[in-house]
Amino acid sequence: MSYLSCWNTRLDSLMAPNKTTPSWYWKIFVIMALGFSSCESVSRQFSVKHTNETGITFVNALDPKPELNILNYIYYYNGAGVATADFNNDGLVDIFFTANQLAPELYLNLGDLKFVQAPIGLDVDFSEGWTNGVSIVDINNDGWMDLYLCRVGSHPGMSGQNILLVHQGLDQNNHPIFEDQAKDYGLDFKGYATQAAFFDYDLDGDLDVYLMNHSINPNQNYGKGAKRKEIDHDSGDKLLENKSGHYADVTESMGVFQGSIGYGLGLSISDYNNDGYPDIYIGNDFFENDYLYFNKAGAGFEEVNHSANEVLSHTTHYSMGNDSGDINNDGYSDIISVDMLPEDLKTYKTSGTEFNYQIYHQFLKNGYAHQFMQNTLQRNTGQGVFSEVGFASGIAATEWSWSPLLADFNHDGFTDLYITNGIIGATNDMDFINFVANEEIQRQLGTNMTEASMSFIKKMPAKHTANYIFENNAGQSFVNRVGQWMPETESYSNGAAYADLDNDGDLDLVVNNVNEPAFILENHIDQTAQRTNYLFIDFRGSPKNFFGIGTKVTVYHQGQKFTRENYTSRGYLSSVAPIIHFGLSDIKILDSLIIEWPDHQVQSIYNVPTNQTLTAQYSEAQEHYRSIEHKANLLKTEEQLTDYKHIEKASLDFNRDPLLPYAHSHQGPDLGIGDLNQDDLDDIVFLGAKGQATEIWLQQTNGSFVLTHALRMAEHAINEDTAAVLIDANSDGLLDIVIGSAGNEFKQGDPLKPRIYYNNGHGFDPAVWAFGALEISTSKITAVDLNQDGVQDLIFTAKYQAQNFGRDPQHYIFLNDGHGSFLEASQNFGLDFTQSGPISDVLAIDLDHDNHIDLVTCGPWNTINVWMNREGQLVRASDTGLEKDFGLWNTLAIEDFDQDGDLDILAGNWGLNTRWSASDAQPLQLYKYDFDKNQSEETLVTYFYQGQETPMASKEELVKQMPQINKRFLSFDDFANASLKDVFGAENLENGYVRKVTELGSCYFENQGDLFFKKTLLPQEIQYSSINDLLIIDLNNDGQPDVLPSGNIYEVSTQLGRLDAFKGGALINKGGHFVFDYAADQPMLGAGRNISILKREHDSVLIMTRNNDTPIYLKKIPAQL
Repeated sequence: MSYLSCWNTRLDSLMAPNKTTPSWYWKIFVIMALGFSSCESVSRQFSVKHTNETGITFVNALDPKPELNILNYIYYYNGAGVATADFNNDGLVDIFFTANQLAPELYLNLGDLKFVQAPIGLDVDFSEGWTNGVSIVDINNDGWMDLYLCRVGSHPGMSGQNILLVHQGLDQNNHPIFEDQAKDYGLDFKGYATQAAFFDYDLDGDLDVYLMNHSINPNQNYGKGAKRKEIDHDSGDKLLENKSGHYADVTESMGVFQGSIGYGLGLSISDYNNDGYPDIYIGNDFFENDYLYFNKAGAGFEEVNHSANEVLSHTTHYSMGNDSGDINNDGYSDIISVDMLPEDLKTYKTSGTEFNYQIYHQFLKNGYAHQFMQNTLQRNTGQGVFSEVGFASGIAATEWSWSPLLADFNHDGFTDLYITNGIIGATNDMDFINFVANEEIQRQLGTNMTEASMSFIKKMPAKHTANYIFENNAGQSFVNRVGQWMPETESYSNGAAYADLDNDGDLDLVVNNVNEPAFILENHIDQTAQRTNYLFIDFRGSPKNFFGIGTKVTVYHQGQKFTRENYTSRGYLSSVAPIIHFGLSDIKILDSLIIEWPDHQVQSIYNVPTNQTLTAQYSEAQEHYRSIEHKANLLKTEEQLTDYKHIEKASLDFNRDPLLPYAHSHQGPDLGIGDLNQDDLDDIVFLGAKGQATEIWLQQTNGSFVLTHALRMAEHAINEDTAAVLIDANSDGLLDIVIGSAGNEFKQGDPLKPRIYYNNGHGFDPAVWAFGALEISTSKITAVDLNQDGVQDLIFTAKYQAQNFGRDPQHYIFLNDGHGSFLEASQNFGLDFTQSGPISDVLAIDLDHDNHIDLVTCGPWNTINVWMNREGQLVRASDTGLEKDFGLWNTLAIEDFDQDGDLDILAGNWGLNTRWSASDAQPLQLYKYDFDKNQSEETLVTYFYQGQETPMASKEELVKQMPQINKRFLSFDDFANASLKDVFGAENLENGYVRKVTELGSCYFENQGDLFFKKTLLPQEIQYSSINDLLIIDLNNDGQPDVLPSGNIYEVSTQLGRLDAFKGGALINKGGHFVFDYAADQPMLGAGRNISILKREHDSVLIMTRNNDTPIYLKKIPAQL
């Protein structure tokens, strides 16, 4: 049968019994079904079930008019929700759809994925209002599921309020009877309601409700973030407490924001910090922060994202839906929030991107938190903070996304991810934005629109895209399975929910679409030979919480742990049945199952067979305790030892060159440790930022520290000090201080001259002249006896030229005469070394046991190099296996990690958690060339994406530096269709100065013998951000060298986001194999720099400096017997 005849036969069968179906429906359905249709048998985990198969004819149809459309109501095409629950208590899960401008529809499950529409019987004109989300709740605890609809009633041309459909039992046809009792319960809110979640925030036994609302007027004049603390009765969120069956507004007293700048679209409830109380995550569209509310034991909520405490280091910018679940089976709930970052390269180039660095930082100054246009996956560290790992996990870009749902769709024990997509009116298309920006057109928009001006909407591009489904890769990342697990079918999908609709043990999906029929995705995992074991748990809760909302269930089997929570509002505008599902791979009988009810009553069940639905009964709970797992920490956070705090100025790097990928101005602080006053106690030298003097802190016998010599150090406060070393330069038995500066604020002059502070026993005498006319942006000062004369020489290295990004700096070697004078020996000692490209770290060590100190170096846009000391010359070793890995290397650690007798290398790199990727075949590349022939080089950074080399910078950023691009590519569409060579010229690219990167991951290089190294990527948690320093220390006293890293870089182009996901931790050495451990009793937040060991009279302390912050002090916890 041909494709066309197959389709005609199917269409005839559909239309025959439905002669009264409106013609507009069939126009919509034909378009949709053509995409889904195939007469071929396709072996996929999911299959699309069509209207003729399911009986579901629902369509969320929109009919834009001049008085109401996308140009005068920004959320016109945002879609509506869907709820799954057993509304007639027949053991089959039913489906309830909301429509924006039409009446909602209820479909009762007849079995075998066949449904029949049941009347709802509401006397409401839904065409005069606007319905968004749907929540399910047994409001009166009678065992029948009720529904709560969120509606818009305060917008011009709209009327109505939220509706509470309270179940009244069944009619003679076994159809549910509903009655609107919103007013009786105090839930008849009238405003801009989006979605609601019912939960017991104060653990008093009954269900309260969080009502998420939205504002409607985003613009550039958004004002201060402090507006979130004001009260807007129509748009502000509400927290309503259940007081004897009536809901009272406790929003303000409980610390919940209800301002006019909230654009709530996503709502999740979960106990994120495992304290037994439910917390709240709100996803806000546009410029307002997402909100993370930690529950203060029922006495109120603390919103933590608006304060600079790094619980969430950054979030989605244009937040849509969100969901919470444990993605890595560690017992802590993680958060997925979706945005509208395109995966398709052409769409990415034609869409609005993130604001430039200057505008972005103006947002921060106005009280807004860090946020970027991307999907975010907030991985819970278990220490009260989250690491955002969206790019590292492979889910950051999924087009214009709406509903993320976390559930185990393939029964392997890990939660997978389904994301809905598509929008009819893409308001972020830059060509459309430029079109409607015309002053004449602007006068015709908003309340002034006519039928004639409706034509503008037709020029708005549509994003008709496929939904995504991702397989969870053992909790480490996600793999896109579109086309493998389900058809790659384009749609305008919004709300979605999961449920076992056919009672076969797996989770199916139901999706609500705009102007297209809703559809079901049937899961066939039960028909496969493997991984078909599951467990469902439904609940019979307490008298005031019939369905046990908020119950947490953890199942255990042979060291494995799986945790789920019973919250129903999930994804986007939607709700799932109050049933918990576990996929359990090949497990036939679970060791145990722990059920913790919301009031902390607990019941334990042992030897539980799988492949069943287990009903948990609150009446059978006998214990009353909370099982809290305490991890054995290796490090304890100490109080601040000094008053020192690094105080950084705002970066100007992006003002000078908007095309930079990252700034060079925030490199410090370094520190030096040594006994400066010969009292056998270590003292500290903390380096200062520009305008901040370096500080000397002398240790006292009682372990305290005293600031000294402040006036002397203030003489060079203008310097951005970045490197220090303490040596006895003049052989007088006293440690002198050598300091180098950088910071990128200065291009030349005294602020870039290294200096020595000679220790005279009573103070310090500065010598700026000690190294002649040397000016260098110092990254590292290395003290080493290169010529074996018994005194330490100095190597000054740099990783950039000041204010000349990408161009190679020069390095310098100074030999010490033993009396404090230094003679440059760069040319005759190591000319090849001094011109070896950027260097960020240098380690001096005898690699070949010949009693000569060798060097190992690394740097950005460079390789790791081994330099052998051969008769007074530094000779680069060849064939080491290191020369092929060009990285953005920051730091090195060298030790015999596998204890085989030779020295191995650990190297800290950029990380694998940005839009960038790099390999030999598809490197990250840096071009320096005068592309616009104006006698000034431009910086062009490119990366490969979907097989094409593409600029990191957006068209808007590029044309500010190279205006001729706009003349040649008038539209964004033209630019998107052009290749890199088309835009910049093949000859220009070929003639330009080029640097490359082929490896972005932090790595372990195992010495295979004869200085040949084998590369292995370090654990995934280390790849979430840049690694800036590595301290070798045996943390667990097992005799093997472990490693403590520091990480994060914040001054990064807004097109990449910032590197902020490292929240502390350690690499525990298992014989050359490393395992990540959070190690400390508290997270190590901030932009970490140097880590050093300070000796005290009776113990030692680890010090980690942080850019623009105080240091972190850590102490090893003694081994427990």
